[in-house]
Amino acid sequence: MIRVSGPQTAACVARVCPQLSFRDGWRATVTDIVDAAGERLDRAVAVPFPGPRSYTGEDMLEVTVHGSPYLVESVIEAFIAAGARPAGAGEFTRRAVANGKFDLLQAEAIRDLVAADTAWQHRNARQQLAGELSAEFRRLRDTLIALLAAIEASLDYEAQAVEVSPAEISILLENARRQMATLRAGASAGERIRSGLRLVIVGPPNAGKSTLFNYLCGSERAIVSPHPGTTRDLLEAELDIGGVPVVIQDTAGLREGGDAVEAEGHRRAMAAAAAADGALLLWASDSDAEPGGLPETLPVIRVRSKIDLEPRRKAPAGWLGMSCRSGEGVGALRGELLRTVLEDIPDLGGAVAISARHRRAVERAESELDALDLARPETAAQNVRWALDAINELVGQVADEEVLDEIYSSFCIGK
Repeated sequence: MIRVSGPQTAACVARVCPQLSFRDGWRATVTDIVDAAGERLDRAVAVPFPGPRSYTGEDMLEVTVHGSPYLVESVIEAFIAAGARPAGAGEFTRRAVANGKFDLLQAEAIRDLVAADTAWQHRNARQQLAGELSAEFRRLRDTLIALLAAIEASLDYEAQAVEVSPAEISILLENARRQMATLRAGASAGERIRSGLRLVIVGPPNAGKSTLFNYLCGSERAIVSPHPGTTRDLLEAELDIGGVPVVIQDTAGLREGGDAVEAEGHRRAMAAAAAADGALLLWASDSDAEPGGLPETLPVIRVRSKIDLEPRRKAPAGWLGMSCRSGEGVGALRGELLRTVLEDIPDLGGAVAISARHRRAVERAESELDALDLARPETAAQNVRWALDAINELVGQVADEEVLDEIYSSFCIGK
């Protein structure tokens, strides 16, 4: 499908699709596609969308041709010869935002909907595209505007014979803070939904880390050997756990000594643990000492592995018992993994700020309200204006072209 948009679309269509009546819009028509010399390139399906009733808000054409790479390129060249130019990344959506068809939050949702790999990602992108997150930010914006109006009215109430109650201003301020806190609380969860998280498998050599890694992957990704020290480097795979993308890493065994290569594997394993969102700590023998050096704040699922070898031995309190060979305990481990992954991702509906840009804007607005001093209404009003600027940028009132370029750079050309 090839899309053309802009004020000269009808003129391009007249040259490339001479049989098509552009103003007879919103209806699929089988028509000839011709090149600059008038030679027929294809018999295709074309749908004209006279503006503003189009995706971009401008005159727009969508034409579906047969999928030959040569043919697609030839049709594109025919439109360029007729006066069009190649679109930039995300340019169709950028024009839609400029013409009021979407706000910037919804535009980002289109990108995320295309890129969604899991159910959570798809659901949240769909809800954001429907405007649910935009509505949350607009409610916050309305509260900030009311707060600013009340503060400014208090500055000159004597001249206007209007008195604003300090209690009214305080209530509006607390409402704004509460709304921001709710949005920020969802930001961490939203970033996990969008970007995923990392789980690392750690433990002493020969504890079954590679066996568990292969089991979770559903394929033989790592070499499994009874000899300790087989894994020397990091192996990773992406999984879908409860609708959240998770990168899981297999690491070298953690023990002192060994040759230089094994020592480097140990260093990399500890670095991976330091950068991870959670860890699976495997234990197979009472003689192994629990490895130190793991971050104190790192959520750890402790697993006693190979329990099929000693059926009478029970896992210690706080540990899961598991055997990848017999399957015992695997269900409990999956349940614990799911709980760990979803622990910070409550069901917040569409009001989930799902990118770092959203979180930074809310934090910037919050910092302005934290600096606000109601005893000095002149500076307090300016703090509220700066907070409003941060929220306005989220919904599309962005003056900085570099910010817009960064947002749209990750879009595909066709969007």
